[in-house]
Formats: sequence, C-alpha cells, structure tokens
Amino acid sequence: MIGLDDLLRRIRYSLNDDTLTKAEVAQCIKGILNFNIEPNEISLKGDTLRIKTTPTKRNEIKLNEGRILEAVRSKTRLAIRAIVY
Repeated sequence: MIGLDDLLRRIRYSLNDDTLTKAEVAQCIKGILNFNIEPNEISLKGDTLRIKTTPTKRNEIKLNEGRILEAVRSKTRLAIRAIVY
C-alpha cells in the first residue's frame, strides 16, 4: 500500500503543478495584452504552448508572441519555444 500511496501523491502533485503553471501563463498573457485567457484554454506539451481561443485574441497573441514567450520563460521555469493556436 505504501507504493500506491506514493504513486497517488505524485500524480496529485503533478496535476496541481500543471494547473498552477497554466494559471501563471494566463496571468502573463493578461499582463501583456489586458484580456483574460482561461487556464483551461491553455495546454502544455513539451516545449510548445497551445492556446485555444477566439480569432481576435489569437491575432493579438501572434502580434505579441515574443513578449509573451519572454514573460512566460521568466515567470515559469519552462523552456517554451513556440506558441500554437
């Protein structure tokens, strides 16, 4: 049972960490672009940040992609290299 408890604890921490990371990314975007992106619209896979949102917001994100990437890298410890829409 100790092994199962340890496994469940690690899964819970990793899921919580992912949620916190998405919230930090959403705050970075809000700080730069002055509009909200919900954390459930953001997904992280490897070194890519995927954002599913409206076309208007995607255009603004694309125009400010460099600033967003720089802010995300500095605020989180992620090595994000690209944003996919």
